Amino acid sequence: MKDLELLAGTLHRDGEDIYWELVRDAEAGKADQRPVVVLSHGAGGSHAVWYQQVLEVGAKYRVLTWDSRGFGNSTNHTGQLAATDGAHDLAAVLDHLEIADAHLVGQSMGGWHISAFLQQYTERICSLTYANTAGALWTDDLRKAMEEFGAAGGLRGNRELPLVGGHLALWTGNPDRDVAHAFLYQALGSFYSPPLDRLGETLAFEIDHADFDDLDIPVLFIAGEYDQIFPASMLRDSANRIRGAHFVEIPDAGHSPYFEQPQAWNAALLDFLASIDASAAS
Repeated sequence: MKDLELLAGTLHRDGEDIYWELVRDAEAGKADQRPVVVLSHGAGGSHAVWYQQVLEVGAKYRVLTWDSRGFGNSTNHTGQLAATDGAHDLAAVLDHLEIADAHLVGQSMGGWHISAFLQQYTERICSLTYANTAGALWTDDLRKAMEEFGAAGGLRGNRELPLVGGHLALWTGNPDRDVAHAFLYQALGSFYSPPLDRLGETLAFEIDHADFDDLDIPVLFIAGEYDQIFPASMLRDSANRIRGAHFVEIPDAGHSPYFEQPQAWNAALLDFLASIDASAAS
């Protein structure tokens, strides 16, 4: 594996401080011109949740992680949490780092950010990966599933879960699951208070599957077999509505297969990116 170096910084934009981290080839340094993969976290997450992706993906690509407004190390002074605000924040980070275009990955809430980016900065996108997310691409079934999840309390619901290692974004049905690892998932979300009460402002943004008809942008959907929020069958249906989109279902995982089954999740993403690289080379 390549020796990697980590750059980190905070960009001030529109009254907010937006935190970012970039992993690149240590030997090449600033001369590292490999394609960039941007990993956008979900609600309750931060740049730190991608620790199982950064090194493996970073062996082949530069990897940018960031904290959206009100999450992780980024501020929420203005209270402006629309998906378009996130898109402009990400564009400003890319500009700061002199990155012209990138492969965008959005987990759950992050799917809304990458869809908003698509609407505002289409020419800067190499590919889109929707990971366990409707990503502003609603279908009737996905909307109903989200409404039912919200009616049951959403991520703050009162469903019966193990006190240690229990989380609505994880599948607890595997008796052999790593409880310590699941507990880490809980701990990663305990360092700050995410603005979940304002999440509706982000989710209000919508695009249509037909918006992709005239675009030549590769699209991947990744779903967890037991996702309670966005069921895999519904995400498969969403993928089928976009010409040429790929779909991968990760077994034995809930809403966060990037965390629960990182090897399978990383393989799905890297295979998708490799197919894009192969097409570009041919």
